[in-house]
Amino acid sequence: MASLAGILIVTLAALALDSPGAGLYRARKFPEAERELRASLKKQPRNPGLRLLLTRTLIELNRIPEALAELDQLLETRPSPDTEMEAGRLLRRLAERRFRDLNHSDAGQAAVSEIAGRRLEREGNFAAALTRYRDAQQREPDQPGLRYSIGGVLWKMRDFEAAEKNLRAELERMPEHGMANFRLGQVLIATSREAESVTYLERAVAAMPDRVEVRRELGKAYRKAGRPADAQAAWEAVAKALPNDDQVHFLLGGLYRELGEAVLAQRELSLHRQILERRRSLAERR
Repeated sequence: MASLAGILIVTLAALALDSPGAGLYRARKFPEAERELRASLKKQPRNPGLRLLLTRTLIELNRIPEALAELDQLLETRPSPDTEMEAGRLLRRLAERRFRDLNHSDAGQAAVSEIAGRRLEREGNFAAALTRYRDAQQREPDQPGLRYSIGGVLWKMRDFEAAEKNLRAELERMPEHGMANFRLGQVLIATSREAESVTYLERAVAAMPDRVEVRRELGKAYRKAGRPADAQAAWEAVAKALPNDDQVHFLLGGLYRELGEAVLAQRELSLHRQILERRRSLAERR
């Protein structure tokens, strides 16, 4: 049975990955590799090889919830069959590693529930996922990442009070958890506490600089907290990274209008409409 390292070596060769982070990873300089890989992903956010290698690096750093979040993001982009196969192998290896580290008692059942919860969440069955995550948390209350998983599902179910409680509990254990900071920031925006959300979203951007959706949310927080210049900078960065993102052009259009920049506002809102029209046209042809 191939090792995790072997799987990633095959993946890197297949994708012809050329990044300073790859050399640092091979040299087992994992903190340095993470920084380089995140910098490379900022320039190439859709490079699957980079994201797979970042996932492996996070595993080596024992930051499993963040590694799983990177795999989730990769799978959400509908990758090529080869990349999807490699991501699936890595998920299975993570599960095997998880079981090897456990006793054959309640901890083993906790792992089963946690893995089942992730599958159900990916399928959109949030209530069932929540039940499995809570079962895992009851069996193994000190397992890192479970309170984040519970909080994330509760956020999707719009139970913001319970989501906040669980996300804060996760951050007490792992303050650097990028996705927990991101979700808590979103909860605070949803409950009209934008000024407070800025701190958590800034931490999320620092932990995951390649995740443009985090910068989009940070821009919303800046704008509602009365920091339009910061919101403009955040959204312009998103628009540069994702020029076909209709939402960010709409947000920028509204912001430019508020700032009295009529020409810029018209340009962004026009881009927003053009992207939506192209999308509708493509949908009608199918």
